[in-house]
Amino acid sequence: MKIGAAATTVSCGMSLMLCALMVPGSGEEKTYVVKVKDGVRYVHNIRPALDKPVAGLAFVRKIGKLDSKDPDRQFAAPMSVDEDDAGNLFVLDEKDCCVKKFSAERKLLRRFGRMGQGPGEFEYPMTVGVTAQGHVVVSTMSSTFHVFDGDGTYVDRFNLPPYRGISPAVLGADRIVAYAFKNDGENERDNHVLAIFDFEGKLRREFGEPYLLDTARMTWNANFLSLTVDGEDNIFAAFSSVNRIEKYAQTGELLLSIDRLLPFEVSYRYQKSSMEVGGRAVPYDQPDFTPVSRGIGVDARGRIWVLCFRKAVSRSLKPEDYHPQDYLAFEVYDKEGVLLSRIPFPGEVAKFDNMTMHGNHLFFVDPVEEACVYEYAVVDHND
Repeated sequence: MKIGAAATTVSCGMSLMLCALMVPGSGEEKTYVVKVKDGVRYVHNIRPALDKPVAGLAFVRKIGKLDSKDPDRQFAAPMSVDEDDAGNLFVLDEKDCCVKKFSAERKLLRRFGRMGQGPGEFEYPMTVGVTAQGHVVVSTMSSTFHVFDGDGTYVDRFNLPPYRGISPAVLGADRIVAYAFKNDGENERDNHVLAIFDFEGKLRREFGEPYLLDTARMTWNANFLSLTVDGEDNIFAAFSSVNRIEKYAQTGELLLSIDRLLPFEVSYRYQKSSMEVGGRAVPYDQPDFTPVSRGIGVDARGRIWVLCFRKAVSRSLKPEDYHPQDYLAFEVYDKEGVLLSRIPFPGEVAKFDNMTMHGNHLFFVDPVEEACVYEYAVVDHND
C-alpha cells in the first residue's frame, strides 16, 4: 500500500464486528452490536439508541471579546482552558504568555506566568490543565511543563522528549497522559500512541495500539487524538482521523473501544506543499486526512461526549466558508459505549480551536476570530 498522490480509503462500514441488525426475539432493529474479547468491550454503533436528544447545551456566556475595552475581558490569543472543582476557570493566553484565573462568577482574580525562559516563564504555551489537587499545569511547544499552585505561585517544571507530550491531559495529582507515538521509531503496534509521565518527567507506562499506515510518519499523523480524564482517572481518547473512541484505566488497560457507522469514507491523502527555509522554497508532503472528530469530554453523569464530523469536509472548501454548524455535531455515549443521541453544534460559536468539558460545563476556545471563550452548561432533558 502506497500513500502519495493516490488515496487510501477506509469504508464507513468497516468494523471489528459484523452488524447483526435484529434484536434477538424482539423483531426490532438493533442500534448497536457488542463484542467482548479478553475483557474489553467493543461496541459498533449503527445509529442513536434514542429518538430524542438525551441532553442539550445551554449558552451561559462569552468570556472575552476582540478589542474589548475592559482589560479584564481582553485576550490576545486564548489557547486553552480548564476548570477546577470549585468552578474557577483558568484561561491560557498564548500571545500574552500568561494564565488568567477567573472565579466561578467569571470575575478576574489574577494572572500569572510571563514570557521568558526562567522559573514560571514560558515561550509558545500550548495547553493548561488543573490537577486533582488544584495545581495548574502549562505545557509548551518545546514539551516543557510548568506547574503552579491554584493561586499562581510557581512550583516546578519538567521536560519531556520532543513530540512525546502532544495533546496532554492531567491525570490525578501528579501525572499527565499525552499522545506519544514515536515518529522516528518503528512503525509497529508496540510503538504505543499514549504514555503517562510523572511531574519529574519520568515515563511511567506506555499503552494503546496505533492504526498503522505505510510509514511511522504517516502513522504519527493518522493517530492524532483528543484526550480527557474523568473523576476516577479513566482516560478517554477520540482519534481525529480514525473511526475509534477508547477508554483506558489509569494503568493503561483498554476497557472500552467504540466505533460507529460513518456517513462518509475516511481517506489518508498527502498533497504537495512547500515552506520557506533559508530563503528558498522547500517542498514537502502535507497530510490531508479526512477528519472524524474534534474533541472529547465526560459529563457529570459519566456520559461520553464526542465532537464528530457528520459529513466530510471538502478539500476545496475555503476557510472563510467553513461553518462548524454545517459539519459538526456531538455524539453522546453512555458508560457502556452505546450511542444515545446526537446534539447539534451550538449556533453561537463561529470559529473555535478546541473544546474542554469539566463536569456539566463545556468550553470552546476561539484564539483568533473573536479571541474569546464560549461557555455552555449541559442540560439533561430527563430531569
